[in-house]
Amino acid sequence: MRRARRIASTAVVAAIAVTGLSACQQSPDVAAYVGKQSISEDRVEKILDQVRDDLTEARSKAAATGEAGGASAGAVSPLVMPIKQQDVVNTLLSIDVLSKAAQAHGVQAAAEPTVDQVAQSRSYSATWEYTKLYTQTFQLRAALQSKVTPATLTDADLRDVYKRLIAGGAADPSTPYDQFASQLSADNKKLLETYVAMRNELQDIAADAKVKLNPRYGNQQVTLLSAQSADGKDVPLVVVSFAGNADEAPYVTDVSAVTTLG
Repeated sequence: MRRARRIASTAVVAAIAVTGLSACQQSPDVAAYVGKQSISEDRVEKILDQVRDDLTEARSKAAATGEAGGASAGAVSPLVMPIKQQDVVNTLLSIDVLSKAAQAHGVQAAAEPTVDQVAQSRSYSATWEYTKLYTQTFQLRAALQSKVTPATLTDADLRDVYKRLIAGGAADPSTPYDQFASQLSADNKKLLETYVAMRNELQDIAADAKVKLNPRYGNQQVTLLSAQSADGKDVPLVVVSFAGNADEAPYVTDVSAVTTLG
């Protein structure tokens, strides 16, 4: 049995269920809003454009260098963007919700990981605004990890993790649930208790703030804890949904009164 031995805290990433892809009705210039504040499409595109412009310039320089050395122009690989609009929106939403949780606990973002460390691990540039924002999500979670009160794991919590492990190929499908639950290591149980507690807090904050998304970004969620499958892929185990308040429409329809997040 491959127990949850490989569980590790992972990057805050967007898991996108592409639904509701109609236009943003009355406010196509808004990507999302949290309470009375918004994340504008311009803000998202500005962050994305910096990455695109930087990579385009680097590609042009590589092409020029190659041609000077006798290589053909086609030898340079085409531009491939490492991030998408969904990733930018997800990161901005994550920072907002995580910052609210950190403020409630009276903590500041941790010093590590550093921007350089994250840039190196993800092959990003440390100069990109996105890299700095992305790093901040790590730092806020690191600060919160020691502050949240570990949750009492329910049967539903464990069954959800079990199903995710099986579906993602990170556990033997022939292993019965009862065996999985009884053989969960103390370290992995502690991780689950911590991140389930963090999930619960962040989910409440997202609901209270009435997070709403432009339909083109789908139903986003943030992975707080994951396991690694046999083929090296991350398998989300504990996630926070940004699908919106259950009592209200989850998509942006009228944000004429909101202000823009800085």
